[in-house]
This record gives sequence, structure tokens and C-alpha cells, in this order.
Amino acid sequence: MSKLDFISRQFSKTEKKRFEHYSVTRIWHLLDDLSIKFVTQQYISRPEGYALTDMFFPQLQVHVEIDEGYHLAPIQINRDVFREVDIINATGHEIFRVDVTKCIEEINEQISQIVKQIKSKKEIMTDFKPWDIEAETSTKTYIDKGFIHLKDDCAFRTMVDAANCFGNNFKAKGIWKGSAKHPKESDKLIWFPKLYKNGRWNNSISNDETKIREICELPEFAKQHIDSVLNGVHHKRIVFARVKSPLGDIMYRFKGEYELDKNSTNYEDGLLWKRISEQIKTYSSD
Repeated sequence: MSKLDFISRQFSKTEKKRFEHYSVTRIWHLLDDLSIKFVTQQYISRPEGYALTDMFFPQLQVHVEIDEGYHLAPIQINRDVFREVDIINATGHEIFRVDVTKCIEEINEQISQIVKQIKSKKEIMTDFKPWDIEAETSTKTYIDKGFIHLKDDCAFRTMVDAANCFGNNFKAKGIWKGSAKHPKESDKLIWFPKLYKNGRWNNSISNDETKIREICELPEFAKQHIDSVLNGVHHKRIVFARVKSPLGDIMYRFKGEYELDKNSTNYEDGLLWKRISEQIKTYSSD
């Protein structure tokens, strides 16, 4: 995928919101910097539910929110305050706002100031890495780095790409099952769950993403599956959840390393996995 394709498809997500579309496109064109990546409608977990920020620059950890008229209502002002606090607490990122209820001259001035701050933030960063659209989904990138961290916002296009980060050498386009063995660490599986109701499975992840509940809804299979996991040796899982990318494609996003909580696992509530690390070591297949 080219940067032009990615960028144009990001803009297409805002086409039905006129003021948001105007703002995000103006910000991007004034930046005029293809080394900076942006995403529209960025998902952020909150203690209760989630938020979608209007524009996000992952390398700079900056979000931009476009405030239309309804944001001025007293009740919405209070909601926005709590929402912003939740986002900052969850991410540690900075949030800029554009009030599009103003005249166009004032809107443009707000945008100009935001662009200046973004450019300044990039200039003072000592670890800024230019946007490489191919490298960000490449197995080699993370093997060379030696680890994957949640902050990397890592997502792979196939299960094979993810599994090969840990010393596997799969050649097929897909693994076509829910997990793969870790060839270097025998107590771990590389797991590719669908964290939503799907067929016989009804898996879910907590809002803060620290817990995963694995539930099989077929009574004749559920007990057998739980016993098999409890009595097995793979009580740690490196999780790449099946998700939709910002462009609507299926990808496998790194969620961390999880360990089985035996005390909270039972036949009624299923298996409970708790995150024990936000970073995992990668391996070459050599």
C-alpha cells in the first residue's frame, strides 16, 4: 500500500463530517511532511467504553479533536472534560482542540498554531523515526529491534507475519488456526483471538485491556477445553487480537503477554487471562 492510498483513505473517513474534514485536511496539507503519519478516528480505551479521537499522530503522541457546535452545550463540556482526562490517563498523550464554531479566519489561525506546535514537537524529538509504511508491518522490523512493545502500536497483516517474529519460519499465507507454538519459549503460545462473539467462542477484553475472558459457548466442548488448558503447559500467551485496521482491513494487533489466572478460571465464566507484560522479546529464525 502506498502512502497516497493510505492518506486518501484516511480522509475519506471524514467526508461526511464537513468541518472535521476541512480541519484534518488543512492540518495535513499545512504540515506538508510525509515523514509524519496520521490516523483519523483513533480508538482509545476508557474505563467505561472507548473514545475515537478525530486525528492522531502516533510518532508524536498527539491527538487533535474537532469541536463542533454541540460541544458548547454545558452537559457536553463536562463530558468532554472527563473524556479528555480519560484519554490522557490512558495514553499520556497530548490533545489539541479546534473550535469550528468560530469564523473561518479564527479556525485557520487555530489550525496554524497546532501545525506550528506539531512541527516544533518533531524538531525537538531525539528519537523521531520517519514514517515507513512498509516497515511498520514488517516482521524484520521487530526482529531487528529485539522486542515489541504496546507503544509500537504493532499490527501485522497475517498470523504468519506475527508468528515469525518469535523464531518461526512459516511460509504459508495464513496459519488458519487460533494459535502457534513459540519455538524459543516452550511455556508460551502465540494466540490470535477474536475478542468478540464469533461462532462457538465468546471472547472479550476488559476496557483497560489487562484481562481477556475466553469462553466457549458449547457445553459439550467448554469443560474439555478448560481442563485441557489447565492441565497443559502453555499458561502464557502472546496475544495478537484480530481487529480491523484504520482502513478496514483485517490485521492482528499486539496486546501484550498474558498469563492464565487459575483462581479466576471456572466452568461457568471460562478462562481468565491477565496481562503480565506490555513488552515481549522477538527472535530470528536463524
